[in-house]
Amino acid sequence: MKKKTVGLFFGGLSNEADISVISAKNIIKAFDYKKYDLVLVYWHKNNQFYVLENAEEVNDLSGKKEIHAGDFSKLFDVALPITHGKYGEDGALQGLLEIQKVPYCGCRVLSSSLCMDKAVFKTFLAGHSIKQVKFDFIDLRDKKQSDVENWIGQIERNFELPVYIKPSNSGSSVGITKVTDFKNLKKAVREAARHDDKILAEQGLVNPREIEVAVLGNDELTISDPGELVLEGAFYDFDEKYKKNRTQVAIPANLESDTKEEIKKITEKVYHLCDCKGFARVDYLFCNNEVYLNEINTLPGFTDISMFPMLMKSAGINYKNLITKIIKLAN
Repeated sequence: MKKKTVGLFFGGLSNEADISVISAKNIIKAFDYKKYDLVLVYWHKNNQFYVLENAEEVNDLSGKKEIHAGDFSKLFDVALPITHGKYGEDGALQGLLEIQKVPYCGCRVLSSSLCMDKAVFKTFLAGHSIKQVKFDFIDLRDKKQSDVENWIGQIERNFELPVYIKPSNSGSSVGITKVTDFKNLKKAVREAARHDDKILAEQGLVNPREIEVAVLGNDELTISDPGELVLEGAFYDFDEKYKKNRTQVAIPANLESDTKEEIKKITEKVYHLCDCKGFARVDYLFCNNEVYLNEINTLPGFTDISMFPMLMKSAGINYKNLITKIIKLAN
């Protein structure tokens, strides 16, 4: 039987494109070439797709073959997007693949879009009585400066310090500010607005623990034990994740068994509520014996320091088998 060919999509238009390249390099190393052939599809910031021989060629595309969406089904049987952030993780690329009738790994258009937009995601889950931290948001489109100032005033009146100000559609903690003095709110909103038109405010907790869970599956799920990010910095921002590398990981997290069971039940519930498919990472905050859902990451990282593959390894699934299982779950 002829082997299927997998198209690995990486790069993209977001500020996480470089992280995507690192994830792709790890997948290329762990890929099971006995079971599948692999085509590397690099999505350049010029919004063109290129077929590469290896991931190092992203630095020099001279002479590389540019391909179009209509070519996808001729080049590969199934797509594996590892395009973190806007356009690659929010349903845009997923929609393009569906138009071309190419099966792909991971969440579909709706769940990708829902989980990427933090404000919509939190509003949706609030209707299902999922415990989250207090939040509010504003869409800056068509808003006057006075509207923005009124919203900032609401945050000052209704929230306690610290407050986190975030772009609603961004990943890898880009554009997030921890506000410890309300006089810095405007600056935090301006920073978030550099990355998105929709701005989210979240109530900060006192010394919360950051808990993450990996999920694999469509209907029947493999859910890892919770892992914990033990932070040395103020919070898990972009520098802590990818530059300073000071964060320690505890797998499994030191939690009571009933708390682990609660997290597993919430994880299964929200994964299905959001119609997630293939794989995802579900993030929580744990404070004063309370579990707060934070977000679902539908295209988690596959870098050397990424939690998703580490959590799956703790569940008995090594890197090579993980990639193979993700491909088999494509639809």
